[in-house]
Amino acid sequence: MAFPSPGSDVYDAATMRLCSPPLTALFSTALVLFVPLGAQSADGPAASPVMTLVATPAVGAEAVNITGNAPAAYPVEAKLYAKFSRDLPTVYLSRRSVPTDANGHYNVTLPIASAFFRNAIVTVVVQSLPAGPSARASIIVSAPNFPAPPDDIPPSVR
Repeated sequence: MAFPSPGSDVYDAATMRLCSPPLTALFSTALVLFVPLGAQSADGPAASPVMTLVATPAVGAEAVNITGNAPAAYPVEAKLYAKFSRDLPTVYLSRRSVPTDANGHYNVTLPIASAFFRNAIVTVVVQSLPAGPSARASIIVSAPNFPAPPDDIPPSVR
């Protein structure tokens, strides 16, 4: 089997199209430049670290507890967004830098001020700084405490 002669087209079996050598070189260069390093070698040490996030409503406060893991020795930035209605734009609530411990674990309670409306969707986006991996989680805003006896109104009063 012979190699294609210079100036001839190359058949790309994946796309079932003929490609010229300059076009093939352009695609090769684009792949090298735009594919992240972790995606080029799955078995190499260049794989990016995993970022985890768990968000839960804080009991007794208008706040959200966030916990998770990030690359060790780097701070993470936590941003809070709220959606009140499909007819209103997403609202940026706050941003805070959160330290990680030696193992990369973080744990913090963030207030959801100005998103006190019941059934609002609060989204937490956590990103490792500088320009590292990110993770997101959402909660639905509910009452800050469990129901108490005074919350139960008798049917005769309604």
